[in-house]
Amino acid sequence: MIRPQRSPRLAVPLRYFLAGLTAWVLMACGVPLLATHLVAGYDDPEVFALTHLTVLGWVTMTIMGAIYQLFPVALQATISSPSLARWNFWVYLAGVGGFVPSFFFSWAPGTAIFGSLAVGGVICFAINLFRSYPSIRTWHPMAAYVLCGLGWLMVTLGFGLAWALDWQFNWFAISPNMLAAHVHAGLVGWLACTLMGVSYKLMELFALAHRRSWGLAYANLAAWNAGLAGLVVSLLLWPGSPAVTAVAALLGLSAAVFAFDLLRMWSSRRRRAISLEQAYLAVSVTSLLLAAALGILIASGASLHPNWVVAYGYAAIVGCFGFAIIGKYYKIIPFLIWLNRYGGTVGTGPAPLLKDLLDDRLGWASLALLVVGYGGILGGLLAAQATLVTTAGLVYLAGALLGAGTLGTALIPGRQIRRSSSPSRALPRRT
Repeated sequence: MIRPQRSPRLAVPLRYFLAGLTAWVLMACGVPLLATHLVAGYDDPEVFALTHLTVLGWVTMTIMGAIYQLFPVALQATISSPSLARWNFWVYLAGVGGFVPSFFFSWAPGTAIFGSLAVGGVICFAINLFRSYPSIRTWHPMAAYVLCGLGWLMVTLGFGLAWALDWQFNWFAISPNMLAAHVHAGLVGWLACTLMGVSYKLMELFALAHRRSWGLAYANLAAWNAGLAGLVVSLLLWPGSPAVTAVAALLGLSAAVFAFDLLRMWSSRRRRAISLEQAYLAVSVTSLLLAAALGILIASGASLHPNWVVAYGYAAIVGCFGFAIIGKYYKIIPFLIWLNRYGGTVGTGPAPLLKDLLDDRLGWASLALLVVGYGGILGGLLAAQATLVTTAGLVYLAGALLGAGTLGTALIPGRQIRRSSSPSRALPRRT
């Protein structure tokens, strides 16, 4: 049961969504501008800056806002401190806002100062959510996946803060394998676990794809975390050994199981029409499998150029996580706006349908541009063709601007977007 009264005020997640949308557009601008850097490899301050803008400024920022709303609504829980949720946004925004340009301009003191500030914002978020778990009344795999994601988020922060401070104080040499452990704890642990759990819940909620048993989802969560733990340890202790390849293969198998389980759930849905969010999710899951294959290839020790590592990261971050995030924008944002504007008056007067809050036609057009741009950028990275990356990046940027503009209209307080074919409908009064 969805209880809108448990949801915090829209102003709490709204600021996270707006910041995330802004970072998404900035990332889309950065790819064509930094095409020559991207095809050259990953060991570049500009590439590091763009990566952290995407992961911290776009994906993590959006997940924070979504969790602050979806956690209490979907799990019938209560956020421990809504005021802390408001304040930690500003701390985190200041940290990311200073950390990214510090990386870009190779300003070591800035990476230490603003990196610590960003870590402080994330710790506030994690503590707030950990303290909210005892209030959960409806346990769901989403809760378990998000909990595991939070654990890996703490590991990622530990690595990241140590690396940022080391860049300033030069305590020890940071090897590529140490950097890889940090990256995979964040991408495979924090982001993948969280988005997997949210995908299960939104598929159930919006596609009416209910199921009796979640055994495979829980078993796969255990396999995913075991594989990731093995990967992090093997990267730190036995880099280049067969152990790295073995645990990478386990993660690849786990990714395939997740894709199969989600497809099985989708095929049993009661709402048969294919939604815009499901189309984005299809691109996301396809990119997940592609990234898993590239990851196994890289872990096997195959002789690959550095641009293949960049392509691997791009497929995971922008392809898997990015398309999942954008698709969920089209469900979560209108859903939350509807709950806050009309949830308390259901049955007492006219209210629009969810589909009246956004124009799906613009959403589909944006998806087409994004897919074409994404595919071109990925191909350009694999082929080390900066011109292709630049051209395709401009196509992706057009899709991002269209998508952000469409979503932004729904975020304007008090504004409704209705198509003439879908007028507001009066709901029956309660008796």
